[in-house]
Amino acid sequence: RMNPYTSMWTGVTPGDGPQNVHVVLLDNGRTAVLDDPAGRSALHCIRCSACLNVCPVYEQAGGHAYGSTYPGPIGAILSPQLTGITSEQNASLPYASSLCGACYDVCPVKINIPEILVHLRDEDVRSKPTPRVPSQMDLMMKGASVVMSSGTRMGLAEKGLPLGRAVAGKDRAISWLPGIAGGWTDERDIPAPPKESFRNWWAKHADETQQRVAADGGPAAGPDAGSTAPDGAETDTEDDGGAR
Repeated sequence: RMNPYTSMWTGVTPGDGPQNVHVVLLDNGRTAVLDDPAGRSALHCIRCSACLNVCPVYEQAGGHAYGSTYPGPIGAILSPQLTGITSEQNASLPYASSLCGACYDVCPVKINIPEILVHLRDEDVRSKPTPRVPSQMDLMMKGASVVMSSGTRMGLAEKGLPLGRAVAGKDRAISWLPGIAGGWTDERDIPAPPKESFRNWWAKHADETQQRVAADGGPAAGPDAGSTAPDGAETDTEDDGGAR
């Protein structure tokens, strides 16, 4: 496929045709991108916007939040390479992804965007000296890791949802957060947390759901689903992935 940045002209021709041709190549950092074996496939982009249509981060943040000509997943890998990963404007873009892989699945030219995102994150970390004092981002990521690695701790954190609703107020939106978190609210408001988390909803309705599934003849729903068949017979899995 030929990308839309390529244009073709005829050369010098005798008679009434052009007598001189001047070729101007606008590099704008693309030679450096081409020199990176891991990131050069970003130049294959045909600007179809398929990755934007499926990206959950782009859906929530919008195009202007990227602060670049190229928004969405393709912008998150192309802009930092064009300006350099040390660019203050674009250094954070490789982190604007959950690495869900939806962009790679729909890309017609099969640019492995998640792989390049990880590559650029590695370059960003290597380009910075190890700080003596942890940054706000380091502390936030460490805290998130501690909370999200335990179901119990995650449940305790969810008890703070009413505080978020109080901060949101009548507008049901949080428009300001302190510190590094303010980078989000500078661009978008955060919706108020729901009155009830899915964890709490499931605790209330799990029995009802299991009864409905059992009535339909399916396996029991819940933490033990898959280990017990509808008739109570135990199942185990063979090495080839089948059940006996």
